[in-house]
Amino acid sequence: MPEEDVGEIDPLHRHSGPGVAWTRVNIGEGIPGVCTPLNWSWRDDTQERTIRGAYYDMGVLSKVEIPDPSDVDRRASAIFYGRPALNVDVSRALADLQPGTSGDALEELYFGAVRPDAVSAPSRRRYPIVFAKSAPLWLEVHRRVDGLYAQSRRRWRRALDAPTPPDLAAAQAGFRAAHRQFEAVTRPHSVLALLVGALAGQLRALAERAGQPDLVMELMGGHGSIELETTADLQSLSQGQLSREVFLERHGYQGPAPGEISSRSWREEPEPVEGLVRSLAEGSDAPARDPREASDRRQAAERQLLAGLRGWRRNVARLLLGRAHAMMPARETGKAGMMLSVDIGRYYARSAGRRLTEAGRLSDPEDVFYLTVDELCAAPGPDLLGRVERRRAQRAHYESLALPRSWVGMVEPLEHEERARPDRLEGLGVSPGHARGRVRVLTDPAAGESLEPGEILVCVATNPSYASYFLIAAGVVTDIGGALGHGAIVAREVGIPCVVNTGSGSRDLRTGDEIEIDGSTGRIDVLAHASAG
Repeated sequence: MPEEDVGEIDPLHRHSGPGVAWTRVNIGEGIPGVCTPLNWSWRDDTQERTIRGAYYDMGVLSKVEIPDPSDVDRRASAIFYGRPALNVDVSRALADLQPGTSGDALEELYFGAVRPDAVSAPSRRRYPIVFAKSAPLWLEVHRRVDGLYAQSRRRWRRALDAPTPPDLAAAQAGFRAAHRQFEAVTRPHSVLALLVGALAGQLRALAERAGQPDLVMELMGGHGSIELETTADLQSLSQGQLSREVFLERHGYQGPAPGEISSRSWREEPEPVEGLVRSLAEGSDAPARDPREASDRRQAAERQLLAGLRGWRRNVARLLLGRAHAMMPARETGKAGMMLSVDIGRYYARSAGRRLTEAGRLSDPEDVFYLTVDELCAAPGPDLLGRVERRRAQRAHYESLALPRSWVGMVEPLEHEERARPDRLEGLGVSPGHARGRVRVLTDPAAGESLEPGEILVCVATNPSYASYFLIAAGVVTDIGGALGHGAIVAREVGIPCVVNTGSGSRDLRTGDEIEIDGSTGRIDVLAHASAG
């Protein structure tokens, strides 16, 4: 394994102290693979500022303090062997200070399960300040997120329509501006995500009070989202009602790995869109799914909830349901705003890479993604070629490793070993219903592989590049994710069962297996194994 020069810190690996809990669930859905140095440095301190800034905006924290990168155990997130992870202990401690939720509730909702040895330390000492600062946010943060999405879209279009940056300085300036926009969107999006988490927890408590705990999944779906706009446009594209040019003007910032800045978005390489369109065309004879059905189910669930409550609890439920309808769609809008900013950064990074290659400082424009944000935005330093070569080899080594979903202390890479294929798997049920069908394991949407109608999609995690598959699949199974993750939200919107957080579903299941999934309990039964080869 190659080593960095003395004094040169590996940008893709940190060391945790003993006893600190980490998880890839949730963050791994947005960044499922091994980061490039540029991608992680784009996010690292930004995540610290936006997460802590969100808690400050809500009154939970009195000030925003960013721990030094070397103080890994106090950071909200860190990176291990190229894979970002969230600090569960920091997340729990912050949630314990927030009204309407707790460390246990946050860990279950966002990370899939509560560890048996987890200890909560709730405190109400800042509640008066939290109520004063958070009340306006409940009413307006979704509008702010929507406004920043619209702003990001205008900037994305303006950047692509402008002449190519004439020199390195112009590309660097465009990149810095994109990074600032990303942070501007991410902070209110983080506020929204935290408030939605608290809201979901309160709806769950009310559903339990009404004696119908299973209602909560229906209550969290059927609100509509920007994802449905993508799927609707893909359908129009497959039916010849929309041109590819118009589709890319609207959705070209998305792609097979939108959370990785070095990936190719659809505007750069539109070929993966053809695979999505082909799946829709092949499924044209399948019964059409009407998103209004999810809305109808949500409204029926709301009526059931209200019927099971009395007095002030019914009034509280009405208030929370109204907020859910306003705020749930904005979660996906916020993510889209962030991805628009990433794609602007991607555009200017590649422009800078071409300039640095022309100047002989890099051997290939793609080498730019092996620099950090600070290195890209500064005057080119010495030995960029050697630094990039070392980091490429280091990242390739990390890609050969596998990490668990969650761990305590310093993570140890998993050994690759042949395992007996299980007859049953367990995950987290996040979209109700049962589905029985043939497995289709998809690990790379860029490959353009089709999904046949009625198959069950199995993958590591979903992102917008999987959008059309939800209209074809009988159900969805993912290795990582939570109740408020991408796969869960879209599955509920289109009305198919979904099981997330299986840990190893994409490895334990094979294309051709026959399975049955329960989107409420998270149980997956293997009815027949596909023959090897």
